[in-house]
Amino acid sequence: MKLHHGDWQALICPEQGAAFSSLQWHGHDVLVPKPEGARHPGSYGAFWMLPWANRLDGGRIAGLAMPINRAEEGTAIHGLARDRPWELVNAASDQVVLQQQLTFAPFDYTARLTVLLDVHGVLMEMILRHEGAAPAPYGMGWHPWFTRSAATSLHLNATQRANHNMRGLPENVTPCTGIAADEAGLIGLDNFFAGWDGVARLVTPAGTITLTATGDFAAGVQVYAPPTQPVICVEPVSHMPDAPNCPALGAAAPMRLLAMDQTLYGTIRLTAA
Repeated sequence: MKLHHGDWQALICPEQGAAFSSLQWHGHDVLVPKPEGARHPGSYGAFWMLPWANRLDGGRIAGLAMPINRAEEGTAIHGLARDRPWELVNAASDQVVLQQQLTFAPFDYTARLTVLLDVHGVLMEMILRHEGAAPAPYGMGWHPWFTRSAATSLHLNATQRANHNMRGLPENVTPCTGIAADEAGLIGLDNFFAGWDGVARLVTPAGTITLTATGDFAAGVQVYAPPTQPVICVEPVSHMPDAPNCPALGAAAPMRLLAMDQTLYGTIRLTAA
C-alpha cells in the first residue's frame, strides 16, 4: 500500500504485520528498503512490537510462556503482532487505518494503527486495547531500521541506561545523560534508555530526521547499532526489555497491567530538515 504527500513516500504491508517496506524523503531512503522478494520481519523497513517489546527471558510473562523465537538466546522477542496480518479499515493517498485483533493467552486485544503523511512528515498513532476479562500486562513499540553511514550521528536526552548481557537482557541500570555520538560512538550499542524526553535527532547526509514520541511510546527508547550492518534502530517503546522478569530493574519503565477496555496509547512523529 503506497502513501504519499509532498516530499514523503511510504510503502506499508498490512498483510505482513503492517510493516513499512520503505520510507523516503526527497527521494532519499529514511529506512532501509525491503529487498526485492523478501518478507517481513527482517533487518529493513520498520515493524510494530506488541503486546510486548524486545525480549522476554524464556518467554515468561503472567505465569505463561510465549513462543521462543530467538532460540540461541532462549527468548521470545518483539511480540506477536509483526508475524500476523492487519485488516484494512480505511485508506486514502496519504493515510491508512489498520486494525489487528488477537487472542493468545494472557492477551486478548484490538490494536488500531493510523499512519498519516502530511506537510510536517509522518504521523503514526497506535491504540492498543485489552478486551479480556482477566487483567494482563501490555507493552508496545516501533522498530525502525534507519540507514547509517560514517556521517550519521544520534542525539537524545535520557537519565538512565540499561546495560545488557550477552543474551540481550538487562543486568543493571546506570545514570546517564543520553546519547550525543557519531557513528564510531554508536556502533555496538544495544541498550534501553529510560527517563527519555521523547525526542531523538538522527543526523544523516540527506538531512536531520527528528523522531518525537508521545504517550506510552515515550516511556523509553532502545538503540541498536550492530557492527555488521550499516543500520541504526531508534525504537520508541513503552517498557524495558524483560520488565516482567526483572521487576527491580524494570521499575524504570514497567509494562502496564490493563483491565478490560483499558488501553495503551501513543504517537510517533517523523520530521525532516
